[in-house]
Amino acid sequence: MGRLCHKTVCLVVFWRQGGGGLVYNLVFAVVVLLYFMSVRFTRRRFLGGSAALLAASCTNPAAYRLPESDASALPYYPPSLSGLRGDHDGSQHAAHGVALGGKRHALPEDGGEQCDLLVVGAGISGLTAAYLYRKAKPDAQILILDNHDDFGGHAKRNEFVVDGKTLITYGGSESLDAPESSFSKNAHALLKELGVDYRKFHQYFQKDLYAKQWGLSKGVLFGAASFGQDMVVAGDLNDPTTAAAAIARFPLPEADRAALTELYTRPKDYLRGKSRKQRQYFAEKTDYYAFLRDTVKLPHHALRFLANISSEYWGHAINAVSVGEAAENGYPGTQKLALPVEKAAKEPYIYHFPDGNASIARLLVRKLIPAAASGSTMEDIVTAPFDYAQLDKPEHRVRLRLNSTAVHLENRDGAVAALYVGKDGALKRVSARQCVFAGHAALAARIVPQMPQAQQNAMKSNVKIPMVYAKVALKNARAFKKLGVYSLYAPDAPYCLLQLDDPVNIGSYRHAATPDEPIVLHAVRIATAFDGADARAMYRGGRARLAGQDLAALEAELRGQLAGLYRLAGESLDDVLAGITFNRWSHGYSYEQVPLWDSDEAAARATAQMQKRVGNIVMAGTDVAWKPYLQDAVEQAFRAVAQLAA
Repeated sequence: MGRLCHKTVCLVVFWRQGGGGLVYNLVFAVVVLLYFMSVRFTRRRFLGGSAALLAASCTNPAAYRLPESDASALPYYPPSLSGLRGDHDGSQHAAHGVALGGKRHALPEDGGEQCDLLVVGAGISGLTAAYLYRKAKPDAQILILDNHDDFGGHAKRNEFVVDGKTLITYGGSESLDAPESSFSKNAHALLKELGVDYRKFHQYFQKDLYAKQWGLSKGVLFGAASFGQDMVVAGDLNDPTTAAAAIARFPLPEADRAALTELYTRPKDYLRGKSRKQRQYFAEKTDYYAFLRDTVKLPHHALRFLANISSEYWGHAINAVSVGEAAENGYPGTQKLALPVEKAAKEPYIYHFPDGNASIARLLVRKLIPAAASGSTMEDIVTAPFDYAQLDKPEHRVRLRLNSTAVHLENRDGAVAALYVGKDGALKRVSARQCVFAGHAALAARIVPQMPQAQQNAMKSNVKIPMVYAKVALKNARAFKKLGVYSLYAPDAPYCLLQLDDPVNIGSYRHAATPDEPIVLHAVRIATAFDGADARAMYRGGRARLAGQDLAALEAELRGQLAGLYRLAGESLDDVLAGITFNRWSHGYSYEQVPLWDSDEAAARATAQMQKRVGNIVMAGTDVAWKPYLQDAVEQAFRAVAQLAA
């Protein structure tokens, strides 16, 4: 009787909040029937479904969402989906059948669709290639295929609705990285045509919100499993005025604290006695972990603390980072080594849409298929409703087909014949005058049989980083206010970074202004294995472990880490948690040159091979650049389209 009354109260509140309307009331009736008929329909599932339905009354009509069994009755809107995203279940089955199962598909003699350009991969590079091709040939018929259920590739958009407020965040590609110093003329030209003025982020990014307005700092989260107790220590270790005091509170043996204090605040010349040439050789050939262990002779717990300081940025631990790279990034203990450090231009980390580079993908799709979204500016793209039903219409010159995996590309009779596995699992054929492959490079090596062996080998060299971007919707950030932190490095823990989402106010979208408002927590897990002969082996080893975890295992892992954090604040995670989306990228960001194992010459040879034309098929994407940045995705699209025009 008590459970029945609780259900009734929840449903009445749900109905009153919805605001009525015929469609809403019909949907509500279905929810009522399911809720009372199913003993397995838990309160948690109910709240998830009600939040999605409430989203429809606040934002995009396409954001209506029912529990999974009824989702097919609602408009298709992937950003509102929670649970397992990124390389979601089903997105890799067809590709794995080819790459891992050795499955080969026979090409039918004829039949199928016809188009001028086939683009494989609807990430930033594929979309840019389609945009450039259409710009040069306005009447061209273009078909874009992607194996995921949303466009953008790693530029993934996630949405939540908490207490009636829509929260927009990113599930992959984060920002425009150093546009002042690292963007080419092509990248700047594309941004201008899309209406993006990155300088406006000096106004839109609320860089003083956490530190000055909320009074929070960076900090460290220690876990009991590795360090004997759960503890949060506030203080930026890169700030010499706070580092010593912070380290003094670490739950480490006294010798380890003393060693870390010296390393951060009083580093020595640990290479004393070596010549300039010897220092340079040592910096290039020695990994930072070995340097700290064998040269600096850091104690065990101090080493464990530092092992993952590079993981969130580089995608691997410090045993895959050279001493030279560590010095360039200002890692502790390298300041007095007298190395010829190449100082990169410093630009603020502010060039960031609320959904990361998903807004760039949306701007491109709006250019390609204007019927998909209204608006015309970089500001209105953030909240512009997207009609996914418009993406694959026969009447449009550009068609974007999701849930479709290319499994065979072949030059035949002066054109490109392609096979792909559609959403229904059926094999379909497309014939195109030309093709841009902007997907996973290692897959191209297996589905383009006419690709020379040397090029295939180069393609397979791009082993991607396994990673998870978990986005946690919170009803408020009061626990972080109590603990005095907004960003936490978590050493030797599943998630190495826990950070309140980047605060951006743009267009009509507003980030939380106070700790009392709903907010998203960004949690990063780099799954790369610590052991391995080289970085590629480490990535492969980590991918195997990540692949063995289902959604329940991923959730238990993250919830366990967050529960410890909330206990330290004297709060319960369950009271504030509104939802979690796991953006699991088994094949995450593109491989980037790792100097410990890749020479500049070897990297140049590999990428030159990867970028070769195969008849009417050309390669784009960050994979063939060995650089996982937006500007490189754009640059490769420009090169690929130029190859087709040659």
